[in-house]
Amino acid sequence: MISHRVEAWQLIEGALPDPQLIDLRDPEAFARGHIPGAQALPYEQLQAEAEARIHRARPVVLLDGGGARAAELALWLRQRGYDAGYLVGGMARWMGELATGAG
Repeated sequence: MISHRVEAWQLIEGALPDPQLIDLRDPEAFARGHIPGAQALPYEQLQAEAEARIHRARPVVLLDGGGARAAELALWLRQRGYDAGYLVGGMARWMGELATGAG
């Protein structure tokens, strides 16, 4: 099980076992720059679409601008049986590679 709090270095160095990266920011922010391999699922849609879009068999790391909303929804997912965490500090503290476009 991954920690609720995920540090950027863990993603950069591949320290997590094949995580799903879910970016909760709006589509415009996602298109401007996101972590390679992340999929966009805006904050407002996650609760309605989690079952269809997030695989329970894999750990999931939620990403947002600063970390607060991702922390809230990671806890919500954990309460429903997902192995979920969030990127501490969000994209504001991400120092790794960025991809652009809609993904």
